[in-house]
Amino acid sequence: MNLLEKISKENNIKNLTISELELLSTELREFVQNSVLESGGHFSSNLGVIELTVALHHLLNLPHDAIIWDVGHQSYPHKVLTDRKNDLHHIRNFKGISGFPKRDEHPSDVFGTGHSSTAISAAMGMAAAQKILGKSNTFVAVVGDGALTAGLSYEALNNLFESNLNVLIVLNDNHMGIDPNTGALNTQLQTHTNQIKQWFEWFGLTYSGPVDGHKLTELLPALLKAYNTNGPRLLHVKTIKGKGYPPAEQEQTKWHSASKFVKIEAPSKPAKKWQDAFGEILLHLAKANPNLTGITPAMPSSCGMIHAMNHFPDRFFDVGIAEQHALTFAAGMATQGMIPVVNIYSSFLQRGYDQLIHDIVLQKLPVIICIDRAGLVGEDGPTHHGAFDIAFLGCLPNLILVAPKNAQELAAAMQRGINIKKPIAIRYPKGNLTETNWEQNQFDNPESHLQPQFLQHVNNAKILLLTTGHASNLAQQAHHQLEGIQYHHIHYPLISENPVTAQIQSGQNNSTSNISWTQYEQIITVEDGCIQGGWGQKMASALSNITHSSFIHLGIPNEFIEHGNNEEDLYPLCGYSPSQIAQSVLNAAAKNSH
Repeated sequence: MNLLEKISKENNIKNLTISELELLSTELREFVQNSVLESGGHFSSNLGVIELTVALHHLLNLPHDAIIWDVGHQSYPHKVLTDRKNDLHHIRNFKGISGFPKRDEHPSDVFGTGHSSTAISAAMGMAAAQKILGKSNTFVAVVGDGALTAGLSYEALNNLFESNLNVLIVLNDNHMGIDPNTGALNTQLQTHTNQIKQWFEWFGLTYSGPVDGHKLTELLPALLKAYNTNGPRLLHVKTIKGKGYPPAEQEQTKWHSASKFVKIEAPSKPAKKWQDAFGEILLHLAKANPNLTGITPAMPSSCGMIHAMNHFPDRFFDVGIAEQHALTFAAGMATQGMIPVVNIYSSFLQRGYDQLIHDIVLQKLPVIICIDRAGLVGEDGPTHHGAFDIAFLGCLPNLILVAPKNAQELAAAMQRGINIKKPIAIRYPKGNLTETNWEQNQFDNPESHLQPQFLQHVNNAKILLLTTGHASNLAQQAHHQLEGIQYHHIHYPLISENPVTAQIQSGQNNSTSNISWTQYEQIITVEDGCIQGGWGQKMASALSNITHSSFIHLGIPNEFIEHGNNEEDLYPLCGYSPSQIAQSVLNAAAKNSH
């Protein structure tokens, strides 16, 4: 039996010698590597903290002490060492363990994470509470240098100054987020170690390091000394993202996350993803519009902006993990006649909501906000689901909200944002496109491509299916189950405009006419967003004075949705899979026949 098999209960690791800990690290790295390459999940970040995780578990008095993993996508080794080794093969699967720390999953997951830069604040709160209670627990915040590009980390550091709280910050310095880090801190960490020491000491921290985070003979003594020091302190640890797997070390961005079965799947042409289409369209628009610029908070590769950034490095900006700054930065650019495009994940936009309202929408500044990962995002789970953006954006005056169902509508929406010189938000999902092509004519008359359109039309229908964005694609998949059923299906790309006054364009004969809302007895709305306060409820409210139709709303229920595969698990869980959409129409048809 190898060492990893023997470490089955908390703190057994404390009895191992350094040579045994080195062997354990080797076994742990091999296990995590093989497991993630088969099951999928975050890859490079976990390989980079193997020795650090082993050292922390060896030295800390868990669970009396606690580790708070910033972001948390590097917590797989921690999970293996805390009784979840046999669960790792099912990580991020429906009903399996989470890809992030989760409080209700295990006592050692003391704080749930998934978004960046929360660890120092959380550790401070825990330490302050324990100080009040007269206890002496040590709270260790493992923070990457990427997380130190965000304002929340600096707010915490400023507040930590002279607090005398028992907080140990372990700076996991690997020069990477998903993409290489940017900004002053990254440059100084690489070139001016002495100034970095002074800078952290200026914040009132006792600084030690840097030490090699992969050499236990160096890491363990430094960590022990830091652990035995009182008050706020920081240990600077140098690591390599992807350590021990050469392809991941050489292409750290590519291997940030691994797909399922990457070791055995046959080579095939990859499907075009939404971010791929966004990147192509953005580059095309940047070439045609010299005053178009782009901003992203630390995700140029994953959002697709990297192509335009490479072509126009002076016009496109990675501002680090700083969502609030990204939005106000864009607002400032817009005041000078530029056309800023901000690409941001839906759940990350939540972190910049005030800046969106106060700095952009209130001032009616022409910023184009492209919201990636809108709706359910699958295996990343509740910290990353873009469930709420329709609700929290649809209520804002001056903001146009668009939900395209394909690349053509995405291109038209972005061009419309350039034309109208007003704030516009464009939401689209994670995953593959069903209709990938976009052409020049999408830019010539973008409004015509964003009109509501019939996707299913028969005469004298009494049932109306209203959908928007990706939900329209799901509903289209339901059409073949509804042959012979008389119903209308209308797709709305523009979801912030009054549906009563909108013109409906037929997909069959291209004629345009006002819809007769009073003919319907049942109206079903479907959206890839929360039902509570969402688009469907807004439609029902707008139509309440002109129709007596009964409404059924399909979408994300008023709860946090777990992780899993969208098509197999989460759409059925939420009740708007294609078969469930079809069943809702069938139920309405049966009701109307009686």
